[in-house]
Parts: sequence; C-alpha cells; structure tokens
Amino acid sequence: MTAAVTPTSLWRHADFRKYWGGQAVTVTGFGITTIGTSVIAVVDLRASTMHVALIAFAGKLPPLLLSLHAGVLADRYRKRPIIIGCDVLCAATLATVPLAQWLAEITLGQLYAVTFLVSAFHVVGSNASISYLPILLGGEQLKEGNSKLGATNSLADLAGTNLGGLLVTAMGAARAIALDAVSYLICAWYLFRIRHREPAPAPRSAGSSQWAEIREGLDYTLNAPIVRPIVLANATTSFVLAASAAIWSLYLLRELSWSPAALGIVMGAGGIGGFLGAMMWRPLERRWGPGPVMLAALALNPLAQIPLILAAPGLAGQLAIGTGMVIQTCAAVAHGGLQRSVRQELCPEHLQGRAQSTGAWLAFGLRPFAALVAGALGTLVGLRPTLTVITCALFAPFLVLWRSRRTLSEIPKTPSVGRPECERS
Repeated sequence: MTAAVTPTSLWRHADFRKYWGGQAVTVTGFGITTIGTSVIAVVDLRASTMHVALIAFAGKLPPLLLSLHAGVLADRYRKRPIIIGCDVLCAATLATVPLAQWLAEITLGQLYAVTFLVSAFHVVGSNASISYLPILLGGEQLKEGNSKLGATNSLADLAGTNLGGLLVTAMGAARAIALDAVSYLICAWYLFRIRHREPAPAPRSAGSSQWAEIREGLDYTLNAPIVRPIVLANATTSFVLAASAAIWSLYLLRELSWSPAALGIVMGAGGIGGFLGAMMWRPLERRWGPGPVMLAALALNPLAQIPLILAAPGLAGQLAIGTGMVIQTCAAVAHGGLQRSVRQELCPEHLQGRAQSTGAWLAFGLRPFAALVAGALGTLVGLRPTLTVITCALFAPFLVLWRSRRTLSEIPKTPSVGRPECERS
C-alpha cells in the first residue's frame, strides 16, 4: 500500500492535521443538525412516530443505493476532489432549511429531501475520505491516525450535540442548522490546503464495467476469512442500532418529557465515551489482540442500553441513560476504530475504495428498513417495548463474531513499543 512519506509524530504531519481538523469541524456541525432536525420534526411540526421514522428512513436509504457505486468512484478517480465536492454540496443543501424558514415555512417533505441528499453526499464523501487516509499514512501511523480521529470526532460530537441543544434553544433549530452548513465549507477549505499530491489511480482493465468492479469488491469482502466475520458483525450492529436511533429521540422527548437542551447534553455525553474508547483501543489491542477487544466491545453494547428502557422521567433517569450512552459509545468507537484499521491494513491498495464501500453497504444498506421496522413496531406496541426488543437484539453481533474467534486470533497484535513492527498484509 502506498502512503505519503510522513514525520515520526502525527502532530508534526501538516497534511494530516488539515485532514484531521476538517473532520472535527464537520462532526461538530453535524451534532447541531442532529438536534435541530429532531426538534423541527417533533416539536415544531408535531410529527407522528411514523413520520419521524420516515425521516430516519430517508437518511438511511442512500447507503443502500449508493455505497457500492461510491467505492468504484473512489477507486477510479482521485479521492480528495470527491471529498471537497461533497462537502460543498452538503453545505448548499443544509442552507435551504434556514432559507425556507425565512421565505415561507419548513415542511416534512423538505426534511425528507434534505435528510436524503445530505446522507447521499455523505456516502460518497465519507467513503472517499476513509480510503484516502491510507494514502496519507502508512504502517503504525495508520492506526494512530484512526485513533486520533476517533478521539477528536468523539469530542467534536460531544461539543456539537451540547452546543446544538443550546443553540436550538437560543436561536431556533433552522438558524442552528445554518452553522452546520458553514462547517462543511470550512472542512472543504482544510482539505483544499493539503499539499500532498495524491497519486493517479491504477488504470482500469480494458472493457471492465462498473458492475464488474463492484463484484470484485464484494468478492474480496465476503471471501477474505478475517474480513468477512468482522464486516458481518459490523452490519448486524449497524442494523440494530439504526432501529434504536430511529425512535429513541422521540421516546426521550415525548414519553420521558425531556427538553431539547437535556437531549443535547445526554447525547453529547456519548462523546466522552467515544473519546475514551478511541484512546483505549490501541493499548488494549497491544495487550490482548484485536479479536478479544472487538468481542468485548460488542458484549458491552446491549448491557449499556438497559438504562434506556428502565429509566423514568427526571434527573435520575437522565443520569442513568447518560452513563449508558458513555459506555455504549466507548465500546462502539473502540470497535469501529480497530475493525477499520484491520480492514485498511489487510486490503490491497487498488481495492481500498470498493472494500470500504462494500463494508459500508453491508453495514448501512439495511438501515432504512431497520428504521421502518422500528417505526411500525413502535406504533403497534409502543416505544418502550420496541426499545426492549432492540436491546435484546444487540446480543446478535457478539454471537456473529464469537463464532469466528479462531480466525480472529490470526490477526497479529500491534507491536509493543521497542519491538519491530509487524509486516503488513
């Protein structure tokens, strides 16, 4: 795998700092929009449970439709211009929300459209972004980079959701979303200033079609012995958590009578857990190996969600749910950073875009259906019973990965300080 020649410390790596800073700004802005959209739908437009689920469906449909094609795009062309273009398009799309409020009024139809388009640009841009990182970094620096990104993104998410609750309360949801539009432009500017010249992609075989290239990425992901169980466990986790995410803000705002500020603060508490998870997974992986760390992280997921279904309205319930959010996000970020690094290291350079997009397609492609299932079940039996079913289903990803624990033991540990670096596949 080709990577840029880099200084010993990533703190002194100017191009990585620009990439890193752009990601942090975008994640902060995204937290504001998450709160703002929920408040517009639930409070301003008084959306029903099904309407809220349909907004979630709109945001989760693009990964199913576009992920595989985004991988081909990232492998055919230079990745940095793709990321910049998607950031600019996200900014323009989000700007329509405050514009609509100023000119007329925001409607549910507009929320569906904005959610769908921003998600679509995210699919294309984030796939190019993930597969761009191994071009900037190589060897142990790739894991260090993923760890730093996970830690910073968690803090940015913490800042964004807390700031989102305060900004929505102080200036209104639509104006707060306008700040997220600005954050995408800042990210695009950071990326534009990266000086490293990205190498031209490898030439395609004569007569190869887009579907043939997609199939090559699918074949690699589903047939690689180590990659397959990791991706399948990740896909199962993504499906179940998408079902939870589709209804849990409605549950907290309506049934537990939380304020937007309380929702932002407790959601932001997950950022603390994410920071801890990002800082912890590399030393834990050195000590225990990748397989045990990923299994432990998946085992914590359902346990951490139990407070969500048991808590009552009030401060005690908010503290319990916030604590569970810290633990669950810690486990999720640790698992996510580790499995992403393992997959990036094992993947051949010419398949980086398609391998990442195939994993994303499998992980996120079923999310819209998870949102619909959650919305339908929540309408039929209620929100709390639905969240109870979802919590039980979170044990499934652990079982998927547990069945392949012997295969996972073949993944080499990161070498301890002072030991020679393991060879990269």
